[in-house]
Amino acid sequence: MTYNILFIDEEKMAHRSFVKDFLEKNKDRFSGAYTVPTPTLEEMMEQISESNPDVVLTDFSLNDKKADLPYAYTVEYNGGDIARELLARKKNFPIFIATSLGDEAARQGNDVKLIFEKYGSFKESENEKNRAPDAQHLTFADKIFYEVLSYKKSIESASAEFDSLIEKQAKSGLTMSEEERLVELDEVLESALDARSKLPESLRAPSNIRRLDDLILLAEKILAEGKKAP
Repeated sequence: MTYNILFIDEEKMAHRSFVKDFLEKNKDRFSGAYTVPTPTLEEMMEQISESNPDVVLTDFSLNDKKADLPYAYTVEYNGGDIARELLARKKNFPIFIATSLGDEAARQGNDVKLIFEKYGSFKESENEKNRAPDAQHLTFADKIFYEVLSYKKSIESASAEFDSLIEKQAKSGLTMSEEERLVELDEVLESALDARSKLPESLRAPSNIRRLDDLILLAEKILAEGKKAP
């Protein structure tokens, strides 16, 4: 199985390097496409959504090679803006800023965990290329792969647990703790997938709480009726 990468950069040379130096050398783990930045950040978000990638890789400075863009240059955002907006929509989604301007990207407040050097436009250094991967010395491709793998596993685990609880809810009902967990899982999936809640609104409030509310209302009604009695 390969993971799909969307690479965002305004420079044609970077696109060629992405294909030759990254995709072709890691085709057992990755497939992907490249694109230029759109004029507005909202349009960029729409394109990312339509592409539905497993991971996004973006350059930091998106205005160095204006002549390479297919339209009059109006891009007023950078890779850090893309990362912040995407993570606001999809919590913990794998996105990386691949740049030779790592210091500048960090100084502008971007999460340093997302920033990686391009290694000479995706070319791993000889030391990186010949070094066996381990926890301390993962290559750029390794870091992307394991981050996406971890993200996918967390979503799959949450989704499987969610579906199991929904099935139990339909068959025999849930305990209070199970209903609370169902709501937690729904929030996890909703924030990660940026989709409408998988949980029906009728199940948002735990049923045990609803039953307690009903009893309270009934008790209040009985007391009110009692006060009316002669």
